Amino acid sequence: MYLLADTVIIDWKETIFAIVGGLGIFLFGINLMGDSLKSLAGTKLKVIIEKTTNTPIKGILVGIIITGLIQSSSGTTALTVGLVRAGLMTLPQAVGIILGANIGTTVTSLLLGLPIKEYALPIMAVGSFMIFFLSRKKYKQFGGVLLGFGMLFFGLDVMGGALKGLAELPAFRNALLAVAEHPILGLGVGAGTTAIIQSSSATIGILQELYTTGAIPLIGAIAIVFGDNIGTTVTAIFAALGGSVAAKRTAAAHVLFNVIGSIVFMIFLIPYTKVIQFMENTFIDVSNVNNMKLTISFAHMGFNIINTFIMFWFIKQLVWLVTKIVRGDDTIIEVDIDSLNDDLIQEAPIIALEGAKIVVSNMGKLTKQMIESTFEYSFTNNKKLFENGFQIEEMLDTIDKKAHDYLVKIAQTGLDKKSNQLQAEYVDTIRDFERIGDHCINLLQFFEHRFDNKIELTEDAKKDLTVLYEVVQETITLTLKAFDDYDKDACKQVMERENVIDKLVLKNRKRHIMRLNDNRASETNDDFYVDILSNIERIGDHCNNIVSNIIQENYFHDELGEDY
Repeated sequence: MYLLADTVIIDWKETIFAIVGGLGIFLFGINLMGDSLKSLAGTKLKVIIEKTTNTPIKGILVGIIITGLIQSSSGTTALTVGLVRAGLMTLPQAVGIILGANIGTTVTSLLLGLPIKEYALPIMAVGSFMIFFLSRKKYKQFGGVLLGFGMLFFGLDVMGGALKGLAELPAFRNALLAVAEHPILGLGVGAGTTAIIQSSSATIGILQELYTTGAIPLIGAIAIVFGDNIGTTVTAIFAALGGSVAAKRTAAAHVLFNVIGSIVFMIFLIPYTKVIQFMENTFIDVSNVNNMKLTISFAHMGFNIINTFIMFWFIKQLVWLVTKIVRGDDTIIEVDIDSLNDDLIQEAPIIALEGAKIVVSNMGKLTKQMIESTFEYSFTNNKKLFENGFQIEEMLDTIDKKAHDYLVKIAQTGLDKKSNQLQAEYVDTIRDFERIGDHCINLLQFFEHRFDNKIELTEDAKKDLTVLYEVVQETITLTLKAFDDYDKDACKQVMERENVIDKLVLKNRKRHIMRLNDNRASETNDDFYVDILSNIERIGDHCNNIVSNIIQENYFHDELGEDY
């Protein structure tokens, strides 16, 4: 930038490179810091969210903590949408976390308001040295946190220098003043820029740099802050695309929370601006212009904290509204594992055992749904069916662990012989349903390979599989009936069909070999067809295991689940 005869001359190449490069460094830094923090925590973040969100207030606290740790409300929201997609969290629980995430993200804006940029380079140096010279994985991950943290502030510093030059341009000043005169423009600018760069923290950082130069008045800056909160919801929308109805409703709740809050605050923009101005005059030493960044932080924090406090009392109404906006029944069966009440174990273990049976039964229905989706996917390259299969598998794994642990606790109360037998049957039934899910995942992956490599089944192979599928579906239906009703006639029918499955698999293998020998098979180069048949056969075996446990008069197992 040059000043010649009261005219500002900008080196546009240098300025644009500085702004774009600084933004790139900032975005890479904040992503590196967040990813490194998540790696340090491992799977604990997901476990914390899943286990500690049974009430909205707990959800808010968890949302604040997780977002404060990973420095990304978008990341927390995307993780929450993922848990809802997997059926591990209900919509009201998710809304609580989203409310908390909006408060947690203000930690970033507060950090950006602190004078840390002077130390950005040495922080980056320490982080780099830890990554390159230390061998332990945890140290390297912590080095990633430091490197990302330093890059965040270094990128802002680079951007800030370029923006200060732009702030001297009359056209740039006039554009920003227009935002002050028409705050609705600021709302749109904030929403648009945040949606494009996928980081409200980046937009807030740029806004702080502009405000300290005096390039934008406070009322316009606050309007942009409101828009930032709308723009950040784009990540949740992307995370919910192609997901379950519940996941889409979670994303809709995030959008509504920020849109409704922004509209309400825009109505009270002038008094809110006066409150923030009063806070700046009272608590901030404006003799150092860098301290003025905290004014934007206060505006951001105030919006999210007040908005969360207001919306907390309307969570039920918000849930009702999103169910009206995003209509439809979810395609995946929900299993209420929260119904496993630990208090019942000591007070009434028999009732607790009955409650566990209901969960196991619903797990079976979910398994049946997975089988049907898998079989349908084998003939139709429908990515929705493929994604649903993996979603159900995650649900089965969670039910397996929680229901198994619950049943083990029940066994420790000292059950009578009959109840102890039922407990043992339920434990092994859970294991069999979970293993069926594993075989379905194998089938999904095998058929994905076929579709990706354009390996078509012959008409004969399709007919063979169709007959086999029909018998397996009859078998799982009878298995569920046998388990639910303790129906020994249904058990015998399952065993008969399991023999039919074995014979059909053997027959289909021979027919497959004949097609290969006659060079009539398009699956000539396919190594997976025999494996497909083997996995289908194993599904029948696990159904047989379930009914065998029911039909045996003297059944027991040890803690490892071995049958004797």
